[in-house]
Amino acid sequence: MKQVYIIRHGDSPFINGGDDFERPLSEMGKYDAINIGLHLNEGYPRPSYILSSAAKRAITTARIIGGELEFDTTKITSVKSLHNAHMETVLEKINQISENHECIMIFGHNPGLSMLASYLTGENFNLETCNTVLLNVEIDEWAQLSKDTCTVKQYIAP
Repeated sequence: MKQVYIIRHGDSPFINGGDDFERPLSEMGKYDAINIGLHLNEGYPRPSYILSSAAKRAITTARIIGGELEFDTTKITSVKSLHNAHMETVLEKINQISENHECIMIFGHNPGLSMLASYLTGENFNLETCNTVLLNVEIDEWAQLSKDTCTVKQYIAP
C-alpha cells in the first residue's frame, strides 16, 4: 500500500513589503519541524521521495524533517510552481511521481494542501503550520491519485 504525507510548512513571520517566496521559518517553525521529524522517526513509514515548494519556508521545513528521518536532503525535489499552488497543481505533480516510490512526502502551503487532503479523503482539513497528515493510498499508481482514494492513517500537530 502506498502512503503520502501532506505537510504544511512551519511557522514563518509575515514581513510587510517583503518577498513572500523568501520568507524564512521562525524559531518556532524550526522547533516544530524538528519535533515533527523526531516524532515521525518513531516507527512511521520512511519516505523514498520528498517533493516541496521551493519557497524558503517550505524547503527549509522539508530539509529539517527529512534530515531527522535520515533522508538525503540533497535529493529533495523542489518546485517553484508549488509556491502557494492550488490543489490541482500539487495533485498534477504527485501524479507524475514514479511508481517505484511507496511512501512520499509533500511540503507546501495553504489553502492548496488543506484542499488536497480534503479532496483525497472526503474529510475536512485546515492544516495549521507544520501540521502533518499521513494518508493510506488505496490505488496502485500515483497517476491514479484522485478524489476519495485515500484514508487518514494519522494526523500529527506539533
